[in-house]
Amino acid sequence: MKLLRNSARRLVKTMLVLGFTSAMVVTPLFAQVIYTGTLADLANGGTLSIGDKTFSGFSYQASGLTSFNANNIIVTASESGGIDYLTWSGNISLVSGGFATADLLLNYVVTANPGLISMIDQRYIGSVANGSLLINETATSAGAPTAHSQLSVNDGSDPNTYPGGPFDVGENDLLSIAPPQSTLHVTKDLAFVVLSNGGSITILEVEQSFHQVPEPSAMLLGSLGAGLLVFLRTRSKATRD
Repeated sequence: MKLLRNSARRLVKTMLVLGFTSAMVVTPLFAQVIYTGTLADLANGGTLSIGDKTFSGFSYQASGLTSFNANNIIVTASESGGIDYLTWSGNISLVSGGFATADLLLNYVVTANPGLISMIDQRYIGSVANGSLLINETATSAGAPTAHSQLSVNDGSDPNTYPGGPFDVGENDLLSIAPPQSTLHVTKDLAFVVLSNGGSITILEVEQSFHQVPEPSAMLLGSLGAGLLVFLRTRSKATRD
């Protein structure tokens, strides 16, 4: 019996270490969950929820794009590996035989309950031919200064995700929130430019990942470990009595 209790205590200690000191490498406890809606529907007061995150206040403003239809843009809230994601998928493009510009604003509000968001990473998938794409992102909250990140894309993709790297040299695609906040108003500004001899820019996917310290999965793992430790101590005391 003593050997069993010692083995259980070692397991609990391992869970606590993983839960509180290794948030970025914790194995997901649950299978991936996905919720979706069109950008047009969400802009009419719709919301998406995943884990401890609720996404609301969706809106958009597009100008100069040759391909953009909010009814065909699918917005997805998902969780993978203990990290929550928000993704816009669809054809967003500017094609021109000469110099041309276009702009797209994507707005939303993210609320973590419970929890505090400390950083947002951004990622893009698409293609650029004889042009450029500049993405500015800002996050505001009543409890923190405005946070800002900027990513300039010449090949149409930012394959880097957090955690993991290396990240783009000279780029600032990680939006740090200091101090961390439970509610953030986020604006993404995508500026398209096709050069004078013509070209095209196409975005197929815009992704956000939301990070906390510790991550929600690590918090849950730590809580489970702490609860098991209390149970073992109570059981041990009862056995001695």
